[in-house]
Amino acid sequence: MMALSKARTISRDDLIAGIAALPIGVVAGVTGVGGGEYRAPVLLSLLRNVRYTIAGNLLAGVLVGISTALLRGAFVQPLDTMLLAATMVVGSLPGAYGGAILARRTPSKWLKGLLAGILAITALRLLLFESPTPGSFAFGPEQALLGLGVGLGIGLISGLLGVAGGEYRIPALILIFGLPSIVAGTISSLVSLPQQLVGFWKHRQMGQATRKTLRLAVIMGVVGIAGVGLGVALLQRTTNATVTKILASLMLLAAAQIAWEIRSPDVAEESGTRPGSSSRDPEP
Repeated sequence: MMALSKARTISRDDLIAGIAALPIGVVAGVTGVGGGEYRAPVLLSLLRNVRYTIAGNLLAGVLVGISTALLRGAFVQPLDTMLLAATMVVGSLPGAYGGAILARRTPSKWLKGLLAGILAITALRLLLFESPTPGSFAFGPEQALLGLGVGLGIGLISGLLGVAGGEYRIPALILIFGLPSIVAGTISSLVSLPQQLVGFWKHRQMGQATRKTLRLAVIMGVVGIAGVGLGVALLQRTTNATVTKILASLMLLAAAQIAWEIRSPDVAEESGTRPGSSSRDPEP
């Protein structure tokens, strides 16, 4: 009886995380982005700590990214495209590791402001930007060097902000390498997996993956997988223009909410403890 009474019930935060994760997964399935920018404000409002949010976002992103890559056929792409993905992965790993270290040393308000600013700028770019007609792609030494550089930069963003980086990787794949948008989204979901794993591992090492963080991340990741399935099913029925407008609107809303959260201190900072000094969850 005592064991049953101590069993954890589904909390309000669990429900909020699960409900929010489904439409975010749909967006990931349709566009190929990881959805980290949309999970971030949800996790931030529940965890009240930007560093915990980053760690949880990375873990949820891995779960969503695996399903997105599999369902969109990332492993059956042409050889040249897979070679490009491999070089971007190689560049992204040290970037993600370094970004995680920078996140620990950067004041939380700066991180929140940076995340909100990047979201707003990217949303405006999506609304005003027009993609060129994609052409054929052939992998060579120049593409390898560019892939390493792009991978490093986006890996740094991923580790620093706790996002998959698809909003920046997909435009790079279209503009720099000339890939079609659907292929770019598919490859982006594949490339994001190792960098998010490295970023989460480093954040966990630094004590920023609390019990509550892990629980909410798994809930958002698992429910997000169902959303990805729905999104992939809708992919053939949705125009690029519609997807772009939806993405931009969601990103502007997310930026506004994160900017609003800057007014409130993190849990660790509010209590006067050093962020990441303990892996114990503040809640019982």
